[in-house]
Amino acid sequence: MVKCFTTCIGNRTMLRQSFFQPIRLSSLTRLFLLGTIALVTFTNFFYNYRLLFQRHQLKQVSYSVRTERLCPIVLYWTKFYDMKDFGIGVGRATFSQCSHMEGSSGCLTTTDRSFLNDSDAILFHGQDIDVDDLPPPQWRRPHQHFIFVLQESPVYTKFYKFRQPLFQNYFNRTISYRRDSDIPITYGRLQCIDPALPCSDFPRTDDVNTVEDILNSSSPIKINLAFKNRTVAWFVSNCHSNSQRESLVRELSRFITVDIYGGCGKMQCPTRADCDSMLSRYYRFYLSFENSLCTDYVTEKLYRPLMHDTVPVVYGGSDYSFHLPVGSYVDARDFDSAESLANHLKNVMMDDELYLSYFRWRSKYAVNPWAGDWCRLCKMLRDTNMKSKIYSNISAWWTGSVTNPTCIAPPPSLISSQQNLT
Repeated sequence: MVKCFTTCIGNRTMLRQSFFQPIRLSSLTRLFLLGTIALVTFTNFFYNYRLLFQRHQLKQVSYSVRTERLCPIVLYWTKFYDMKDFGIGVGRATFSQCSHMEGSSGCLTTTDRSFLNDSDAILFHGQDIDVDDLPPPQWRRPHQHFIFVLQESPVYTKFYKFRQPLFQNYFNRTISYRRDSDIPITYGRLQCIDPALPCSDFPRTDDVNTVEDILNSSSPIKINLAFKNRTVAWFVSNCHSNSQRESLVRELSRFITVDIYGGCGKMQCPTRADCDSMLSRYYRFYLSFENSLCTDYVTEKLYRPLMHDTVPVVYGGSDYSFHLPVGSYVDARDFDSAESLANHLKNVMMDDELYLSYFRWRSKYAVNPWAGDWCRLCKMLRDTNMKSKIYSNISAWWTGSVTNPTCIAPPPSLISSQQNLT
């Protein structure tokens, strides 16, 4: 039976068109069409099979080893800026570099929210949390850890949304730059070269810091000083910081030459590699100045000069002796004025032996820009003796109180001219 579609055009015109029209195709065309259909069918089948297999694998791992904590599942609920996988990947490969987790004993990570009920940890990036897009409260399981993740300082992340009752007693754990986080995240690490010698990695994890005995090291220090005749370099793009570091640099520049590269200065270098090469070859000091003075807030600015034969001049809210051996850096906040800081840098600049003493840490340590801190997340989730925990007020923990804030104002003696202070 021939099926037809009838379409009325105007009041009188009737068009009858057969549903099946005979189509004459060449053999080559028919072969091409059949091949295309087969390819699409196979691709669709393979994709769905792979997805089902991955889900089955995650489900199987989740249900079979829940009590043994052998293979916990980590779910990225939010993005980390524009990265859905928080920049550390998905699947088992995320923790493949963790030496204490080999083979199948690691953890699994996923962005698939259908695994919410099966996940041991759910990660929320503070800057990407949407209060209208949170896991349904009734779906939360007793074994799960809702983890607050944030790497920017409270100065730039004072989120009023976290003051809502919704977030009271909401998060179990924290991941941030803070040393009192459940999992502190850093931008680098000083690792002991010889584990057989008395030595502990930096940053320190204990509450009481230990001054390393590096000052009496007799190991030769190989730093080429032949062309290191420039004093201070600073690479910067944010010209209006809460720490007022630009004011400190302006004061410092009155007494010593500071070469400023980037959006806040008049000097340029084409690429990051060019900047680093120039730093290693020509400069003695680098300004590792943070944009805010907050407890423990230290960024990649600290480790950049260490990897390029340059002494960091630090300015931040952290106790830097927890991050680096004493005698390996110059802390601007140890000086009562920009002028006294400049005088110290001049003295070190003119004394090669004194300058090289700032590199004695190299006799025991090497810089590792990959700190491996994310490995601690998997290790924590596999800990069968892990105690329960809850943050009653995540906002108060993050910003502190009026009498005990986690961030402080810049010291007037450093950022203002002494003439203006008198």
